[in-house]
Amino acid sequence: MLNFKTFLLEGAPKKELHVFDIDDTLLHTTAKIHVKDSSGKTVQTLTNQEFNDHKLQKGHSYDFGEFRSAEKFARESKPIESMINKVKEVTSRPNSHVIFNTARANFDDRHTFLNTFRKHGLPMNKIHVIRAGNIRQEGTPAGKKAKVIHGYISKHKYDHVHMYDDSTTNLRAFLELRSNHPNTQFHAHHVIGSNSSKFEN
Repeated sequence: MLNFKTFLLEGAPKKELHVFDIDDTLLHTTAKIHVKDSSGKTVQTLTNQEFNDHKLQKGHSYDFGEFRSAEKFARESKPIESMINKVKEVTSRPNSHVIFNTARANFDDRHTFLNTFRKHGLPMNKIHVIRAGNIRQEGTPAGKKAKVIHGYISKHKYDHVHMYDDSTTNLRAFLELRSNHPNTQFHAHHVIGSNSSKFEN
């Protein structure tokens, strides 16, 4: 027989966090990152996926100009309908919190950027967009995105955290957080094309 305390614990709704990447997870995007040498010459151009695992050589720097253009983002991004629908579904759940966690920094026009999602029916008043590219400390994009999630779990004590991302590097960094949060269940979802599958590490 359940006592009252056990009933309260087992009957309480589970708190969930759903974390969505943006580029090639929610939208197919076209922005590139340019690698510049010490003279300012472009020596390499990276896609979003290539940037996740890129190691910057000494004397080189990144040019994120295309990644900060809200107009380019709004004009050229194509929705991944299955993932857009997933966002709509989880935002409608009680006790479910949704964030978009992107390696990008601030866009040059916040209104245009957010309207890109609104035109696909996403309730942006319920979704917080975290731009991990604004984190000033040294680190990889995957490490910065994991740092964001660590902060959310530490603050809100979620029972379940789901991460949806096209990058296995980002998903591995996410799953490494398990040792810091033994009371939270972690669910990694690898997004490929228009489908997502459970990712094991």
